[in-house]
Amino acid sequence: MATLEKIRNKKAWLTIVIGGALLAFIIQGGVEMFGRFGSKTTAAMVGNEKIDVMRFQQRYEEEVAKDQQNNSKNQTDPAIRQQQVLEDMINEALLEQEYKKLGINVSDDEITKLMTGKEAAPAVVQFAQQAGAKSPLELFDIITNPGKHGIQKEQIKELEKEYYRLRDDIIKQYKFAKLQNLMAGCMQANNLDRANMADEDAITNVVTFAKKEYSTIPDDKYPVSDTELKAEWEKLKPMFKSDEEIRFIHYIAVNIDPNQEDIAAANKIADAAYIALQKGRGIDSVRLLGTVQIDTAKLTRNDLPAKVRDFFAAAEVGTTRRDSTVNNHHVMYKLINKQTSLDSIELSYVIVQGDAKTQKAVLDQLNTGKSLDDVKKAYPQKVDGKLKEWQRIFNAPDSMKTKIANANDAYFVYMATDQGATLMKVDSKKPAKLFYTLATVSYDAYASTKTSENLRDKFQDFLNKNKTSKDFEENAAKAGFNAVEMMITPSTAQLGLSSFGQGGIKDTRKAIKWAFEKNTKEGEVSPIFSDNNNTMVAVALDNIYDDGYFPYNFTQGKEFLARRIRNQKKADDLMKQYQGKANDLNGYAAVMGVSVDTTNFVFSAGDPKLEPRVQGRIATTKLNTLQGPFKGDDAVYVYQVVKQEKSERKPTKEELDNRYAQRNGAQVFANPRKIYSILSKASKVKKSLIDFY
Repeated sequence: MATLEKIRNKKAWLTIVIGGALLAFIIQGGVEMFGRFGSKTTAAMVGNEKIDVMRFQQRYEEEVAKDQQNNSKNQTDPAIRQQQVLEDMINEALLEQEYKKLGINVSDDEITKLMTGKEAAPAVVQFAQQAGAKSPLELFDIITNPGKHGIQKEQIKELEKEYYRLRDDIIKQYKFAKLQNLMAGCMQANNLDRANMADEDAITNVVTFAKKEYSTIPDDKYPVSDTELKAEWEKLKPMFKSDEEIRFIHYIAVNIDPNQEDIAAANKIADAAYIALQKGRGIDSVRLLGTVQIDTAKLTRNDLPAKVRDFFAAAEVGTTRRDSTVNNHHVMYKLINKQTSLDSIELSYVIVQGDAKTQKAVLDQLNTGKSLDDVKKAYPQKVDGKLKEWQRIFNAPDSMKTKIANANDAYFVYMATDQGATLMKVDSKKPAKLFYTLATVSYDAYASTKTSENLRDKFQDFLNKNKTSKDFEENAAKAGFNAVEMMITPSTAQLGLSSFGQGGIKDTRKAIKWAFEKNTKEGEVSPIFSDNNNTMVAVALDNIYDDGYFPYNFTQGKEFLARRIRNQKKADDLMKQYQGKANDLNGYAAVMGVSVDTTNFVFSAGDPKLEPRVQGRIATTKLNTLQGPFKGDDAVYVYQVVKQEKSERKPTKEELDNRYAQRNGAQVFANPRKIYSILSKASKVKKSLIDFY
């Protein structure tokens, strides 16, 4: 029962129980979801395998439950979490399909070693320690033979579920490691690879060159027509492949900010809060306002907010301080108390199950010098504990701190009932510290209902007068709005979200979904979406592209294509100006209006001064032979190799193999994203989450 008692005392198991209750709610909720989703049941297809929307919903709710259990103040936007969950499920399906093709599995013997062996997986060892077991093997024995340890089967039901959940995770990790090793093993350097890599290091080419960069020539002299853009796009069409449908939109986001009246009203509330805060030593009068947030914490000097640290370190109890208001956010402080208190102690504790007589007997044995292990043997299944563990106790009840302060080097009864007791011994103490009890009161100015309604009326009036995407874009600025251009796909989680996952507007997925609905036509303007309490948005659908390719005229693509076309035109003009106009490098540099530069070029390292096209030419260039002028991607070049220095040192086989691994092998496949990318390209993946969310 000692082990069971430890399990009971672990907060982690409260989370497990709560999680079990949430799971029951999730399953029930899933049944209700079926009615909402109607006949559509597929969240994604991975090859021929279907990811059912009900299974997705259950997985999503489990992740949300974890977020809630973590008590995070900044909860992840549901749309972002949904995309993350779907990607995880797609990747898992891709892996399982690959495992089946390759015959990758984990044998029973391997599972036994991972879960109960002497070299069990670290996660299993940690799990066993948290559960109060001495080893993974003992934990397995507790779960499979609870009666042997005086535990009822029902009492470890949640522990058992968590254990087998962990086992499933360990099996997945081990399978994935096998796949990584297999893929990396297929990419091993052979003798020819090693010889080529050794040659890359063998010679350092000293190169002198002159280049005229296209970026130094004004673009306006080289206009690019729509016909030219289309033609260049056709040549590079594979680069523009998209796995999803594409929509081009403009959106307007209206922040629901407080106006001057709202700010003035907020200032009055903040002023009243500060006056109330100054009265007496407590903060009860502030609580009566009801609209402010109050946080009270016991802090050391170093933990005090930096901007008021020195002030309160020297202040008297009851002192108040009002911080400067930033972005209509009011902050004020009150020093409630100063108290010197024990901070950290090193303690040993022993848990005893049994009546008062047993408790006293154990206490006497410990205090006469018997070791904890000896006492455990004398009272099997009734005694457990831990020796010399550091704990912070500054927030502990005063009664506990008094007992600790008065304790000598003997065990004493910290807590006891008729059924059991906790015995404690203080092994050492850190010096007492001065603690400050500080109340922090904050208040934000919010837009009033009247302000919100006025903003909405103005926005709606604009939409009523601008019902096409063309008018939406052209007239936004005149009406005081900013119409932002954006390309979206069904996987876009938020308006304004960059390709790096930054800058998005929370709770705007419904506006994105509107753009992909079948009855939404090009040129239409959406209604106002206000799921985000701080922002209203509306969307204008400019163009629909569902043929699997990014169009030639989307902003980034158009800029890329136009730059290539202009560079080609600039290159042709420069070649006409330079061809045959000089006989040596200095002469061409003078014609180009640039200086001669020098670089030491080794093929294995590359060179930022020379673009790849030039680097490739150097491999076949004879010494002291003028090359060029010729067109590069970014400049017109003239160069010559003036010296070649052979390396005296030859790289070892190990060095060459390591370099190959960095480029093509083990180190490449150490990144799971690389494997997911390879597998997803080999298997057709179709996402349908936009049909539901």
